[in-house]
Amino acid sequence: MFLKGENVSFGYTIEKIVLDGISFALHKSNTLSIVGASGCGKSTLLRIISGILPVTKDNRLSGQISINGQTPDGYRKSGKLAFMFQESTLMPNLTVKENIAFPLKIRGTKDDKKVIDLLQTVGLSEYASYLPKQLSGGMKTRVALARSFVTGPELLLLDEPFSALDIAWKSTLYIELEKLREQYRTTVVFVTHDVQEALLLSNRVMVMSRAGEIKGNHEIESSKSLIERVHDISGFMNEVYANYLIPIQRSIMLDGNKKISARKENSMILDESATDAKYKIEDEKVDAIHIA
Repeated sequence: MFLKGENVSFGYTIEKIVLDGISFALHKSNTLSIVGASGCGKSTLLRIISGILPVTKDNRLSGQISINGQTPDGYRKSGKLAFMFQESTLMPNLTVKENIAFPLKIRGTKDDKKVIDLLQTVGLSEYASYLPKQLSGGMKTRVALARSFVTGPELLLLDEPFSALDIAWKSTLYIELEKLREQYRTTVVFVTHDVQEALLLSNRVMVMSRAGEIKGNHEIESSKSLIERVHDISGFMNEVYANYLIPIQRSIMLDGNKKISARKENSMILDESATDAKYKIEDEKVDAIHIA
């Protein structure tokens, strides 16, 4: 098994428990999506997998995560990991081409052909010399996606990178993501609030509860491959509507709307936006690139 988590629990303090006994497994080149109500610990789990969660005297992490036989920290240092955040976090003073090439520059290497190929794949060849301020939101996300693949990562972690885009941009980027994933045979872990998006892009969907536990683990059975799904979104959604979409959405809605006791509420982390703010510095530091 390429990626495996066993009984992973985490709390920022004894009182603020975020994850409680999470276990999961993912084969190489497959995609796992993690969904759930705000505050259930999706982004925290992604940061634990990446090995970038800051260590403090109060943090309490237990259980094991293995990535191709290595610890998250060891795997991160191997340079085979990419992390794409909700914000594109492009370097404002670099052109589109320079932003895509930036991970290679950090490594002290250069591969103009790969950068040019990625520009073509995401449809930005004619914008190679543009600065980020000259781009639309969807175009910035395309640059960040290309940058994430420039070193051919084995593992790509996505933290709601398409959430701010309209359906037209999303549909285009789904196709581009799947083309790149197939080309590089990349394993993907994808955090999203959008159940349709999770089903469309995943072999497996894991549903988390606000108590930091797994509510459901769904292997998506379909006659269509991932690349076929993104080229026929309506056909695929008709196929999975009754067996997956409705049950998963209902589970999340019930969990998000139920009354939480004061004791349980005290044990929960603040909602995901607070977590994102807390790690803004780490996000900018990692910058959706491969950490060597």
